[in-house]
Amino acid sequence: MRSTALAASVLALAAALPMAASSQARQAPAPPAAARTILPGHWEYDYRVGPIPAGSESKCLKPADVEQFSRGICTKKYRCDYTTNVVSNGKIKLKGTWTDKKDRVAPVTADGSYTPESFTLNIHMKTINGLPLAGVMSAKRVSADCPVEQAAK
Repeated sequence: MRSTALAASVLALAAALPMAASSQARQAPAPPAAARTILPGHWEYDYRVGPIPAGSESKCLKPADVEQFSRGICTKKYRCDYTTNVVSNGKIKLKGTWTDKKDRVAPVTADGSYTPESFTLNIHMKTINGLPLAGVMSAKRVSADCPVEQAAK
């Protein structure tokens, strides 16, 4: 049970894509306007660790958040370095490491697909304790406009 709770916590951190981008993450140039990835607006996210549902949430993605989508997963709690970072033509492929504030390193890979109004990301990593972890994050855009309470954030 403790492993499941830990796995759900780690996947939830990963799920910060693209809301909580780290300024320490390796920055790729923004894609040209014609090569946009996902659209801003009101999105719903669902997370699973293996076959176990690990949560869901609703997010307001602003244009800056959409630009972060092409830079890969990262949260404010980690420094994210990717040796492979491909987000184009409807496909996502990431490989790299997340380093926490105590300089502990966790290897991460992710692959998936996207359309302007949805994406699915399969995440594989080893925790800082070496435990393997796999999860899936799925998201869909439900509206071009964000609810008032989310738009202000």
